[in-house]
Amino acid sequence: MSGDPPVIEFRNVSVPAQSEELGGIADVSLAIRKHGIALILLEEGREQTPFAAVAEGLIGADSGRVLFEGACWEDLGACEQSERRGRIRRVFEHFGWISNLDVAENVCLAECHHTGRTLDEVLAEAGTWAARFGLERIPEGRPARVHPLTLRKLEWVRAFLGKPSLIILERPLARAPKADGPLLVQAVCEAAQKGVAVMWLTDEPLAWNCESVGAGGRYRMKGERLLAVETEGNKAS
Repeated sequence: MSGDPPVIEFRNVSVPAQSEELGGIADVSLAIRKHGIALILLEEGREQTPFAAVAEGLIGADSGRVLFEGACWEDLGACEQSERRGRIRRVFEHFGWISNLDVAENVCLAECHHTGRTLDEVLAEAGTWAARFGLERIPEGRPARVHPLTLRKLEWVRAFLGKPSLIILERPLARAPKADGPLLVQAVCEAAQKGVAVMWLTDEPLAWNCESVGAGGRYRMKGERLLAVETEGNKAS
């Protein structure tokens, strides 16, 4: 419904740099509604930002407010925060695996924990997504024994399980087979058609140059600032 609040909203949010590697954001305002796919083009040399962790309420804002489905993270208790995070899925910038769990347990953990679905049910759905992304099956064993290209596509599988409200993609095509990029784009567009909001942090031409992916807004990072941009004349090379 048009009267629904944005799925994720930043209101004049500033977060200081967390480390030499993880930069900050300054006075950022951004809203992504159901069906929206917002593209954020990362600045060369400043690829790591706290957007995802801030959107999930894992890093608090120094100033401003971050609202998920109309509620500010800092106004929620721990249990309600956890329940709401159960409706967020994420492809991590770097390694996003629990080393002492098998791959299948990693893939299914969040969906089983937050929804009460059985492992067999979630595994069956994961197998369907794996096939869509060109994998024959969910590999056995620990993540350390699985090829990094396969792990990256398994992060895609994990992100689309169930019925998330928000999917956050942090450079999801990095360390992935380039030929499989269109498969991810198609999955993202289908998820948006079903009402999912998507925040896609990218420096990848495939994503930035796809008009359907940027229908929820296009932005560029300039230092710690987020700038809205027009589609025409902003193609990545």
